[in-house]
Amino acid sequence: MEIAILSNTGDLSSYVTEIFSTWGLSNTRTMPSGNIDGLDPVAFPVLVVPDAGDRPEAAIVRYAVSGGTAIVIKPRDTLASSAGLTTLGVKDTPLRLRVTAFPVSGLAGELLPIVGSAVRYECEEHARPLAYLSHPGQFDGESVGITETGIGSGRLICFAFDLALCVLLLRQGDPERAEIIPEGDACARPSHMASAIGPHDAGWIPFADLLSRLLVDLCRRFMPCPLPIVSHLPASAPGILLYSGDEDNAEVASNDEEFACVTEYGGKMNLYIIPGQTKSTPEDAVRYSTNHHIGPHPNLRPLDGHPVQERLAEFERQIKLFESTYSTSAVSVRNHCTAWAGYLEPVEVMERLGIRMDANYFSGTYKSDREGAPYAAFGGALPSRFCLPDGRLYDVYQQHTHLTDDGMFGPPDYSFKISPEVFRVNLNRIFSDISARFHTPYGVCIHPGNWVKFSGEQGKELMLQANQFGLPIWSFDQWVHFWDARDTWRIDSLRWEAPCLRFTVQGDNHPDLRLQLPEQFENLSLVDFSVDGVSSIGTSCSRYGDPVSLYSMPLQNGVKEICVRYGG
Repeated sequence: MEIAILSNTGDLSSYVTEIFSTWGLSNTRTMPSGNIDGLDPVAFPVLVVPDAGDRPEAAIVRYAVSGGTAIVIKPRDTLASSAGLTTLGVKDTPLRLRVTAFPVSGLAGELLPIVGSAVRYECEEHARPLAYLSHPGQFDGESVGITETGIGSGRLICFAFDLALCVLLLRQGDPERAEIIPEGDACARPSHMASAIGPHDAGWIPFADLLSRLLVDLCRRFMPCPLPIVSHLPASAPGILLYSGDEDNAEVASNDEEFACVTEYGGKMNLYIIPGQTKSTPEDAVRYSTNHHIGPHPNLRPLDGHPVQERLAEFERQIKLFESTYSTSAVSVRNHCTAWAGYLEPVEVMERLGIRMDANYFSGTYKSDREGAPYAAFGGALPSRFCLPDGRLYDVYQQHTHLTDDGMFGPPDYSFKISPEVFRVNLNRIFSDISARFHTPYGVCIHPGNWVKFSGEQGKELMLQANQFGLPIWSFDQWVHFWDARDTWRIDSLRWEAPCLRFTVQGDNHPDLRLQLPEQFENLSLVDFSVDGVSSIGTSCSRYGDPVSLYSMPLQNGVKEICVRYGG
């Protein structure tokens, strides 16, 4: 059994696939429009239909009538009428999504910001609303946001907004805001591209990730079997702290002091170095790399206001200079002051140079607002590949950084000036939410130069509480290696022969990767998990309020045959 994703030229089907991959669902298949007619609901219980091109509406309706679940983005014409929806026109964004009919992983009463494109529908009685769209700060004007309509033996699930485009714009910002510099700043930054979402009432939840998880939850709900996924966290950890520091002009002794403390707490960190503007010699870098990781910290600030292509050339030059100076490949990158160029043009350079992860997107509302919640502005936490609105997917992960010490604790005017005592309380809330509700990374940047001046106490608090909550402390590069190995895992040949679930798994080995199975399915409980006929014991834990079991998978010998037995 697989999830089918309709593919049209120029649509976001590749980004829909990336959303599923981010959450560990690998049993998906994209299909051209011509392959939908006669699609078998037994082999493909769920079909996702993005908003683009000419969609084979009659074929999609026939698929649903014959027992399939079609999740349709912004239905029109035949699909809309079959779903009991009448189009009343375009609905202006930003909006808020209020889910009313089913629990969404990580949400506890919060509303989700919606940007991009949306439609106002009138809903007939036989169409069941699952969620509503409203204007932020306004009571009037609400309309259905997600509906479920039974049709034949199956159903149509209809979204009144483009979910994939919304997640993309929330995580990456609005391309229309590229190169816009607010008054009081001097350079273009990713933070200035954040989509306008209205009042900042969502900053304490990773809203972009939870919105993408909503799609995953809907698909899992309508798959007629317990669905295995590849866990996005190492081993049985409930979350993870991603630790880094930008060197800037720090002394080598300051670097060594922070490195030593991170090691003492059992962690690793990334140090991002400005090539040609550092006191760290190649010999220092070798010593750093014994327990930690280094990466480039290109400084584009001398080119503020210069053409985008000139800044891109300098970006590339400095990355290559870093690699030649320290005889190492750049795995992840963060720019000095997060200076940027264009929209995703720097990501194209990263892809060409083989860089796997970008850490330039800081949460927060720098130079635009005083909202200091951990997910403010972008609402992203999990790594996910960058994608253009036209569907061009880049093989570079976007990992948001949620805290920077100069912006949160420092003396400058733009800082939030939070004391260690207040931060201790705030961090406990952040890590409590991550461990119990969100199960996501928390990325931080604690500069070594600031560590010795004003942020060392807060840096230690980060690691102390991470240890208390059972969150591993990893460098960004370490996270990349985990994520790249996870990306190779593939679940195939999924079949439900009640009460047994059978499938195959293959991929690269990584000691911290785990396969995740629900411990309950309908009225059945997980009884046994076997690999190539040999029973294996898993680790029980809770994920998004549901009991799951996690299993390590030694994959060095190729494809593994899995049998999971459930019983009453």
